[in-house]
Amino acid sequence: MTLSTPKPPNIVIIIPRGEAIRNVIYTDTLPLLHQHGARITLLSVITDEKFVALANPYVERVLPIKEERETKLVRNYRALLHEAHFRWINSEVAKYNRELHAYKANTLPKKLRLAATEAAVLPLANRPVLENLARLEHNLSYRYRPTQAFDQLFAEIQPDLVYNASHIHGVNSGGLAIRVAREMGIPTAGFVFSWDNLTSRSRIFEPYDHYLMWTEGMRQLLLQQYPALDPAGVTVTGTPQFDFHFKPEFWLSRAALADRIGIDPARPFVLYTTAVGPFFPEEYRTVELVIRLLREMDLPQRPQLVVRIYPKVPDPKMLELSYQNIPDVIFPPMLWDTQWFTPSFEDQPIYTSLLRECALGINAASTVSLELMMHDKPVLNLGFDPPGSQLPHCLRYSKHITFDHYRPVYESGGVMVAWKPEEMGDLLYRGLTQPQAGSDARQRFTRQMFGSTLDGRSGVRVAEHLLQLVAQYQKA
Repeated sequence: MTLSTPKPPNIVIIIPRGEAIRNVIYTDTLPLLHQHGARITLLSVITDEKFVALANPYVERVLPIKEERETKLVRNYRALLHEAHFRWINSEVAKYNRELHAYKANTLPKKLRLAATEAAVLPLANRPVLENLARLEHNLSYRYRPTQAFDQLFAEIQPDLVYNASHIHGVNSGGLAIRVAREMGIPTAGFVFSWDNLTSRSRIFEPYDHYLMWTEGMRQLLLQQYPALDPAGVTVTGTPQFDFHFKPEFWLSRAALADRIGIDPARPFVLYTTAVGPFFPEEYRTVELVIRLLREMDLPQRPQLVVRIYPKVPDPKMLELSYQNIPDVIFPPMLWDTQWFTPSFEDQPIYTSLLRECALGINAASTVSLELMMHDKPVLNLGFDPPGSQLPHCLRYSKHITFDHYRPVYESGGVMVAWKPEEMGDLLYRGLTQPQAGSDARQRFTRQMFGSTLDGRSGVRVAEHLLQLVAQYQKA
């Protein structure tokens, strides 16, 4: 790519949550920006030595950002607009959240507060009102900002662009930096962090000039929800978090993977990735069911089970299960920072290789399904509640299969869904003995969803786009 600018690009990159480390520091984004002479200031929630050491060769400095408590007026006003936005889009996740709130409102004061919120939200839940109230929210947030540190920093370094690597996640200070940049006339860009964010997260209040998206479908949905946006300012780059799956340097041999996690390399294994504990209660019961079914299965080689526990609020019962040293069941350690839920650089080849080498993958309904489909692996989703559990209606596992972002995966035919425990055995057997069944559907869905972005170069495209934006603004 040819870059011609009057001066070296001067870019501030915000990392407002731990997982954004993976997309910025572990990929090709920083090296390419550095290669083109960019001066990078990194504003990060994490300033641990090991992460800073990875970024240091490519950035001028790493500065900490932390939570700054806003005034009660701003917090309450924004919370009301969040609820109004959810009521307006009325996604399946929004309905799920309302049902969950109603379930948790188990006392009269809580019920009254919930009813009052609902009454206040209903007249606000339409596009024109939300757009006007969002402008007021920006003015209030800026006027009553709890710190002027960003004003001082931006006045000092005069950035060409401020880029938020996770558009609405993380500490409020990440959003405040964007608001301050906007008021100072500094161009801004935000990366829409995940495929479910536009239907499962709330309104985007930060005033970005440019958006970077995973897919064309997400781009169209963003423009539908925010029609005032300039379509030219919304660009599909793909997501850097998948780059590792398509870069051979992150592929471990089966023997090397076995050495790292303790499996038998000569035998197949099933990869079970667990979900966030509070939203998928008692999942350990389903893992126990899978263990039993695999033991009973009549196959030339008994498969092993690798259970990868999601580190965000794991179920204590799942952790207890992991300590039992069950034969043919491996719970590999999660190489994540437990404070910020940041995947370590060392975890990337392990995770990619687990996906590449497994015979079949099981998960409730998560991004892991997409990653398994990229590797053309059979996928088994959980549409039933754990055996023996008595979950309230609002916590039923089946709800997640029909969420707006996930329903197309299920409808593609590229995943198997067990709607009751009695179906698990047959679907496990089918996936293990007929791995090519559903292959056409898996490949067709990934092509339709991701286009040509599954090439290991999304981190490069992010960097190139940021450089193009800087060049555009410097020449203006």
